[in-house]
Amino acid sequence: MQIGSDRRTSIAAVLCGDGRDAVPAGFPILRSPSTRHMHELAHLFVLCSAARLPGASSLVTEINRQHKLQALFVRTDADPRLLPQMLERANLRVLRNILVHSDSRLPRRVLSAWLRNAQGELIANADIADGRLIMISCEPKMYEVDFDQIPALKKIPRTEWRNFEIDEDGSFIRWPSVDIHLDLDAIRSVVDPAWRRRSERMRRAHGREYGAAISKLRHERGLKQNEIRGISERQLRRVEGTGEISVRTLKLLAHAHGMNLDRYLDELSERTGSRRAAQDIKEDHA
Repeated sequence: MQIGSDRRTSIAAVLCGDGRDAVPAGFPILRSPSTRHMHELAHLFVLCSAARLPGASSLVTEINRQHKLQALFVRTDADPRLLPQMLERANLRVLRNILVHSDSRLPRRVLSAWLRNAQGELIANADIADGRLIMISCEPKMYEVDFDQIPALKKIPRTEWRNFEIDEDGSFIRWPSVDIHLDLDAIRSVVDPAWRRRSERMRRAHGREYGAAISKLRHERGLKQNEIRGISERQLRRVEGTGEISVRTLKLLAHAHGMNLDRYLDELSERTGSRRAAQDIKEDHA
């Protein structure tokens, strides 16, 4: 296993058979798990096909017993409706952190989020059940809302509910037919009162002056609005015009500018003349 940074010393993927194409470049791979390796790592991600679950069951059980199983990715090489039976055959109980997939996009999205330390802010998967939108973050953690709880969702015809697509890196889900985007922050603001209060405090702290500072710093670095990975040009125009921004978006901007979040916030505060807003975000991010 090759470790490239302090962040990567805490995470690793364990491959049970094939699955290398589902692991992004730079993500550590633990090819021969040992007790010593598992002791040193905090978060392990097991990738396995449904057919190979019986052979991987003892390893998965041990990692889970040590409370280090962050996610078990199960590739459906059989009918996904048979997954409960496949788990029973492998003597594995249904785990809350099982993520079922048919191609490499979902595990790559989750593992990439962990590499960027953005697992709590990006979307791993989404579905519709009983008239509710279900989102799973890259942690993974599940969030549910009714379609009538969010104004943007109310605009989507019922016939279009399932016709959504997830952004490649999980920044948002989008309904192309009505051009509606929704990120994880929008869901959290409804289901998590503490998160909503924090977001409102951030908006009050920033204002248009903060948006202008974001624009000024971007221009100083010679970056165009369409060159910020993970943020659409339309979204960045709105941020720079209103100053309303999430911690996730701030992290993406910081990365695009070659800075960590603290340094980026300090640079913004110098251009607004106010360190209070930056301090508020740092406290929220802590």
